[in-house]
Amino acid sequence: MYKPLNMIDAVKQLLKPQSVSGRFSYAFIGVVTLILFIYAGTEIFIDNSKINKNLEQKIMRALQLSKISLPTPLWNLDNHIVDDFIEALFLDESMVFAEVIWGDQVISKRVREDYTHVEFSSLRESSLFISMFSDILYEGNKVGTVRLVMSREMVKKELINTILQTVCLMVLIIIAVTITSLIITKKYITSPLLKLKESSSLIAKGNLDTFIDKSGNDEIGVLAQQFDKMRESVKSLFLEVSEKKLEIEKYSRTLEQKVDQRTRELAQSVEELQALGEVSRVVSSTLDLNMVLTNIIHHAVQLSDTKGGIIFEFEESEQVFVPKINYGLSDTITKKIKRSILRLGDKTAIGQAGQLKVPVQISDLADELEHPLPYIREDGFSALLAVPLMRQDRLIGGLVVMRKYVGNFSDRTVDLLQTFAAQSALAIYNAQLFKQIEEKSSQLELADKHKSEFLANMSHELRTPLNAILGYTELIIDKIYGDVPEKIEKTLVRLEKNGRHLLNLINDVLDISKIEAGRLTLSLDDYSLGELVSTVLVSVEGLAAEKGLKLSAIVDKDLPIGRADQQRIAQILVNLLGNAIKFTDEGEVVVEVGTRNGFFLISILDTGLGLSVEDKQIIFKEFCQVDGSSTRERGGTGLGLSIAKKIVEMHGGSIWVESRPEGGAIFSFSIPIRVDHQVES
Repeated sequence: MYKPLNMIDAVKQLLKPQSVSGRFSYAFIGVVTLILFIYAGTEIFIDNSKINKNLEQKIMRALQLSKISLPTPLWNLDNHIVDDFIEALFLDESMVFAEVIWGDQVISKRVREDYTHVEFSSLRESSLFISMFSDILYEGNKVGTVRLVMSREMVKKELINTILQTVCLMVLIIIAVTITSLIITKKYITSPLLKLKESSSLIAKGNLDTFIDKSGNDEIGVLAQQFDKMRESVKSLFLEVSEKKLEIEKYSRTLEQKVDQRTRELAQSVEELQALGEVSRVVSSTLDLNMVLTNIIHHAVQLSDTKGGIIFEFEESEQVFVPKINYGLSDTITKKIKRSILRLGDKTAIGQAGQLKVPVQISDLADELEHPLPYIREDGFSALLAVPLMRQDRLIGGLVVMRKYVGNFSDRTVDLLQTFAAQSALAIYNAQLFKQIEEKSSQLELADKHKSEFLANMSHELRTPLNAILGYTELIIDKIYGDVPEKIEKTLVRLEKNGRHLLNLINDVLDISKIEAGRLTLSLDDYSLGELVSTVLVSVEGLAAEKGLKLSAIVDKDLPIGRADQQRIAQILVNLLGNAIKFTDEGEVVVEVGTRNGFFLISILDTGLGLSVEDKQIIFKEFCQVDGSSTRERGGTGLGLSIAKKIVEMHGGSIWVESRPEGGAIFSFSIPIRVDHQVES
């Protein structure tokens, strides 16, 4: 039931701005108060203006009356009448000072007793008084002056009374509005909301059957109706959630079981992946077949939940499976398996798996009365699985695992063992390839050794008679045995030239054979590189002169004394200079000699054909020459630059070629100034 509010309750309610009624009351009272203040201020301003205007009208009327009543008395100098007139003016309480002046003489003067201390003779307009004066005329002549002063005190008193009345009225109105707004908000807003709050608190505590007052027809009543619908929805939802909770709890128990099972499966998968990773690492890191197969069969037995296993290698020539590695088997059964002959296609699981090229399993050995290996069942094994080892449709071997209880092997186990079988096949295949490569390498090494020995022996055998032929040819040309006809002499000169060329070719073959056989040794001794270059230039200047080429050398002064195989350095220079002259048709060939960082640096520059990028990559290889018709015209075996490169490297140096921007090539090589020992290739 609604209870009226007393003043104390109203004040308490007013001090609660957090409530809806309090906020509404504050807002309403504030608006009303603002309106009242504006109204009061406007009213006071208007009243003040009216009072001031009335005061001005009073003093103006007094002056007008003076102009009418005083001219005749002043003309007749009737002072009593003037005094009576002034006395009559003071009947108005606002009048505080009045005087009438005739010339310089004050005819009549009066001051109200409370204002005797004010000097009105010099007073001007102020906020306390209003002062006016006017001349008095008689028939157009000035007969005097009247001056009147009224006090604004009465105006202030009236204004204060007006303000007090207005303020009292405002306070009464505000109090009335406040009490009214609190009563209205309490009845129509606060009470319904508090009831709704109590109901919501009970609902929040779980009491979904709480009564909600929906009797109101206003917005709060509509809100209560909607809130009641929400309560019904929450109640329905809560019942549904309870049912779902039971279902979730049931599902959670099932899910936990599934998660446990899946976790075990994932753990097994991780273990399998780790095993496969380890097997792959072993397969790729070693060629030790026994180590690889031992690792594979070990993991295969453990991950397939079996007690023993064995890996076979298939002998294609005999069509039999040869046991290589076993795990978990007793020595007795191992010896029996090694003595047994397991052929492709026989009644054993491995024989059938090899023939069909698919996994074969025996779920119960007791049912296989014709199984050719009865000792396996006698040793306690009840089931086995055989997987062929395949490599590109080629049978490499087989993998067999055995366990001591009956039953089929799962598809997961079969797939896992096929993976291990693939790794085993790869390992066996790699071992077979490596064995073949070793055999072929031994054969090639032996053949290469025989080739080098043959070339060295043949070169030696060819040089001996060729030197004799060249010697006798020179004697005949030198006419040791008498005069030789001119036609025969020209033939002998060509014979001697071609013989020298053949001897150089034989020497190149002999040198390359010695280098490959490791029989070429350097004879290290002190030498002068400048003198060596001069000597080599003299030996090849005839070749340059035949082609009209300019041959020159640029040698640094004060070259240090070097240590190397002087004869082999000369051979390098002759090969490079001969090569430059051979491929240069016009221009020049220049030798530059200097030092750099403890090395001799020798470069041969020519203005010949130059080299392409492809030519630079093959030019220092044995029996390789620059392609093109010009090469065929100039001949050669392609061994000179290869021999030069090997000799330079034996001295611990390097050789390279560059193209000249203006045409031609630059062959350069560097060797240590002091070579202490021969570098073995």
